Amino acid sequence: MRRKSTDQFRCAAIAGGVLLALGLTAPILAADRLNDKDVKQLIDRIDDERDRFEDQLDGKLKRSIVRGPRGEVNVEVYLDDLQENVDKLKGRFNSDYSGSAEVTTILRQGSDIQGYMATLPANYDGASEWTRLSSSLKELAAVYGTTFPVVEGGPLARRMNDKELEKTAEEVTKSAEQFKHDLDASLKEQNVDAATREAAVKEADNLKEAAEKLESTIDDEKPASGEARTLLEHAAAIRTAAAGRTLSAAAKTSWGAVEDGLAKIVQAFGLPPR
Repeated sequence: MRRKSTDQFRCAAIAGGVLLALGLTAPILAADRLNDKDVKQLIDRIDDERDRFEDQLDGKLKRSIVRGPRGEVNVEVYLDDLQENVDKLKGRFNSDYSGSAEVTTILRQGSDIQGYMATLPANYDGASEWTRLSSSLKELAAVYGTTFPVVEGGPLARRMNDKELEKTAEEVTKSAEQFKHDLDASLKEQNVDAATREAAVKEADNLKEAAEKLESTIDDEKPASGEARTLLEHAAAIRTAAAGRTLSAAAKTSWGAVEDGLAKIVQAFGLPPR
């Protein structure tokens, strides 16, 4: 039994030596990704919290004029503009549209309000409501891959909705299947022994199955961070186990298509740039 296990391990190790070398390690997911339904609930919560915040503000304060980064602003009008943009986001957000432009506007307006509220005494009417609302705006910013308060020159608000992400996982599945066939053909051309070739192709097949699982989980509207982690770990195994053997142009091209899809998945799940 020990001899068999050792041979299997050796076979897998050698197989790694004939895979495409790209020299990257498996990334670690920092947090779970909210699905479309969760994001819609977050937007609804922000709408409710904005209403409560305005209700608690002192009337004199709401009617005051303040100077902001874009000149003088009537606080009440500014709050109405924020409400209008939140309403736009609520109305437009769906499986085909993530509302990144609307989120950008909301976060910028919220940042201006944050700056003004920071100049008031700590016990002003509405302070607790603003703390809650600003916390939700920070959560919204994280969902869209940016920060709150907005930082000039910082990352733009951008989110892949479930439908777009599911399509990306489907594309990775197809690319991984093509890579598996191209890899098999390339190894045959190099007269690699059957056991080593089969083990290498199996690793590529594992990548394809992981992409299929990710696609299915997203379609079921379930948390998919674990499936994304598994997919990226299979990809990293293919990269890091390689010993630099030259593969065919077809295998390199199909792997490039896999990487393009993986880059989108990395972004969708909020991972650090690779």
